[in-house]
Amino acid sequence: MTILECILKYLRSAASYNKHELAAPRVILWPDEEHLWAECIEPLRAHYPVLWSLGDYSPDEASGPAAWLRYQLETQPGEDVPVIYLSGIGRSAFRSAEQCPNQAKHLFALQFQGQFWTQKNGKNWTPFAFFSSADGGLGLDVAGDQDTKKAIQESLPKLLEAELAALQGRKLEAGDFRAIVTKDPVRTLLRWMGNPVKIKLELEKSGSQWTSFCAICRDTYGFNPEKDGAITAAEKLTSGKAAWELVWGRYKEAPRSYPGVKELLESLPPQQMDIFKEASEYKPSEYKPSSNRQEEWRLEKDLCALSSASPKDALAKIHSLAAEHSRRTSWVWATLGESPLAMAVGHLRDLAEVIQASGYPSTWEALADYYSTLGWKADRSVLRTLNAARSTAATRAVTVAIRAIYLPWLEKFSTLTQALAATYPVTGPQTCRTLPAEEGTAYLFADGLRLDLARLLEEKLISSELEVRFEHGWSALPTVTATAKPAWMPLAEKLGGPLEGAGFQSREQSNGKAIVHARFKQLVTELGISFLESNELGLPTGCAWTEFGCLDTYGHDQGAKLAWRVEEEISALQQRVGELLQAGWAKVKVITDHGWLLLPGGLPKAELPKHLAESRWGRCAIPSAGAKHGFPMTSWFWDAAEAIVLAPGVSCFVSGMEYAHGGLTLQEALIPSLTVSAKQTGSTKSVVLKEMKWSGMRLNVVLEGAQGLTVDVRSKVADAATSFAASPTTAAADGQKTSLLVVDDEALGAAAFFVVIDQNGQPIFKHSVVIGEN
Repeated sequence: MTILECILKYLRSAASYNKHELAAPRVILWPDEEHLWAECIEPLRAHYPVLWSLGDYSPDEASGPAAWLRYQLETQPGEDVPVIYLSGIGRSAFRSAEQCPNQAKHLFALQFQGQFWTQKNGKNWTPFAFFSSADGGLGLDVAGDQDTKKAIQESLPKLLEAELAALQGRKLEAGDFRAIVTKDPVRTLLRWMGNPVKIKLELEKSGSQWTSFCAICRDTYGFNPEKDGAITAAEKLTSGKAAWELVWGRYKEAPRSYPGVKELLESLPPQQMDIFKEASEYKPSEYKPSSNRQEEWRLEKDLCALSSASPKDALAKIHSLAAEHSRRTSWVWATLGESPLAMAVGHLRDLAEVIQASGYPSTWEALADYYSTLGWKADRSVLRTLNAARSTAATRAVTVAIRAIYLPWLEKFSTLTQALAATYPVTGPQTCRTLPAEEGTAYLFADGLRLDLARLLEEKLISSELEVRFEHGWSALPTVTATAKPAWMPLAEKLGGPLEGAGFQSREQSNGKAIVHARFKQLVTELGISFLESNELGLPTGCAWTEFGCLDTYGHDQGAKLAWRVEEEISALQQRVGELLQAGWAKVKVITDHGWLLLPGGLPKAELPKHLAESRWGRCAIPSAGAKHGFPMTSWFWDAAEAIVLAPGVSCFVSGMEYAHGGLTLQEALIPSLTVSAKQTGSTKSVVLKEMKWSGMRLNVVLEGAQGLTVDVRSKVADAATSFAASPTTAAADGQKTSLLVVDDEALGAAAFFVVIDQNGQPIFKHSVVIGEN
C-alpha cells in the first residue's frame, strides 16, 4: 500500500460511525492551518473525486468559496463521503462562530453534520504527525528532529508514491526520506516507462539527470530511451533477461507505484501459440496482462461448465483447475486484482478437500465434533471464494462451482442433522446454556456469529497474544434472534410463551409482554449485569453485557455479498474485545444466538402456501391451525405446546434468499463461544480499574494490582512526552485513591488515555478518557 493509498484509507475511515446510534456524516473537514498538505491535494483528488478545497472559485480544480462547497454537498451523488480541505484554517477556528474566519463561516455548522480528520487529541494533522503517530496515523519510527521534519515536508509529493512496507521496521531520519526521491535507476526506469514525456521533463529540469538516465539505459539495459522509446523497453522487460529481471522484480513488489507500465505492456502483441506444439504445452506468459486475461476467460468457461457436472466429476475438475492455475496466484496481475478466478479456484479446492473428507456422523456429539473441527472449513472456503471473485462474471462462475459441490454437501449434513430432530439437545429453558453474572466478565454479544467466523476471530485474537478458550453449544429453535438471544439462564426462567403474532418473541411470565430490545436491557440489568453501549467500556467491576457487529444485518440486506464484509466485521470484533480487556475486564466472553446458511444463487425453494401459515419466514414458519402442509414440525423453545415448522434440508419458504436462518442445520444451530483473557506472565501485574472520576481537572482513580507503579494521562499511550499531567504519580495501595492533576486548561475536552506504566517504562494498562468529563 502506498502512502497515498494510506491517506485515502484514513480519510475514508474518518467517516466511520456507530450505525446503531448516529446518522451517517455528510462531510469530512480537513483543517490545515499551515498549508502543509497543499501539494498533495491534486494527486489525492485523482483517486478521490469528492475532495474539494476551500479557496478561490475554480471548479476545474474542485476549489471554491464556502457557498459553492455547500452547493456541491447538496448535489453530488456517490458512495464516498465528501472531504473539504481547509487550507490555512485550523481546527481551533471552529470552536466558536466568532473565531471562525470569514471565508469559512458558512461551513461552521458542517462540523455538527460531519467529522474532522484530525489527530485524536484534536490537533491538526501535520505530515510529520501522520507519519509517526500510531493512533490514527502510519505509526512509523520517525526521528523528531527539525531536519527530518523538513525532509518529510520537502519530499511529500513524491513520498505519496512510496510503499508503506518499505518504510516500516527501521528508524527513519532525514536521509531516508530524501533517498526515496533521489537517484534510483530502476525506479526511474519504471516511472519513465509509465509516463515517458512527464518523467523526461522532470529529469531535464534537474540538470544532468536525463543524460545520466539515458547513459544507464544504454549501458545496463541495452536500449536508448530517446531513439528506441518505451515500447522497446517493454519488449525487453518481458524477456526477463539479465538486468531486466531486477526491473521486473521491482515492478512486482509495487505495481501500483507504476500505473503506466501495465498500459504499456497491454500495447504489446498478445502471446501467440506455437503451431508446432500441442495445446497442453502452451504456457502463458506472466509478463503480458493479455495472457493472464486469456487464462481468466478460459477458467471462467471451465467453471461455468460445472453446471452440468455430477458432484463427483465437479470435485475432480476443481482439483485439476486449481493445480493448473495455481502459478498465476503469484503473478503481479493477482496483486493488482486481475486474477480473481485464479485466487478463487484455490479456495474452491480447499472446499473440495473438506467435502471429500466428510463422513456420516450419526449422533449430536459426533455432528458437533465434526463441524467444530473440520466441517466449518467448508463454509469458510465458500466465503473466501466469494470474496475473491467480486466482478459480475467472476461471481457467476464461482456461483456455479459452489452450487455444484457445496449444495450437495449442505443437503447431506442437513439430512443427517434433521434425522435426529426428535432428540435435539436444547428443548427449553431447562436445557439452555447458563451465563452467570461473574465478577470481571464482559459478555460481548455478536448477532449471527457463525462458527466459521468465530474460528477466524479466534485466530485473530490468538495472533494478538491473547488467551482464547473456544467452546460450542446448541441454539434454541427456531434459530432466530427473537427466540435464541434471550435463551440463557437465569434470564430464561423469567420468560416463556405463548407464541403470538408474526414473530417468535418470548414473553415475560409475569405480564405476558413480548421481549423487545429495551425490555431485554432492563432484564439483563436486573440480573446484576450492567448494559454497555457499543462505544462504552464501563468500569471492570461486576459483570457487563455489550453488543457489537452487523453480520446478521449485512447478511439479510446483501445476501452472498456478506462475504465481502466478513474480514472488516471480524477485525472490528477483535478490536472491541481488545479494548474491553485493556479497560480492565478480566475476561471477555464472545457469544451469539444463531448461525446461518449462505448459498450464492439462492437456497432451494420449499412450497408452503401463505394460507397454511400464520407467519412464514425464510427457514421457519408458524402453521395455521389445522393446516396440512406436509412439513416436519417441532416444539417452540419457549413453549413446548406451540408447534413450529422448520424448512426441510437447506430449503427456504421464500424464494431467492441467499442468506437465511431459523432452521435446523449445523451452520444455523451449532453456536460458538469464545472466552478471551490477557496472557499473564510472572512479571506482569493484572491491573483492574475499580473507580474513575474527574473533579474539575483532577482525575481520581481506584486501582487493584498497580501499587507502586506509575500512572499518567497522555495523548499517546507509550510517549511520556505527551503527558497532560502536572507530573506522573505513583499508584496507591489496592482500594486507595490515586489523583492526577491536569494543569493546562486548554486540554479540557481533549481525548487522552489513562495509563499504568511498569518498572521498565512500558504501558501495561490503558483506559480512554476525555479530560474533565465523566
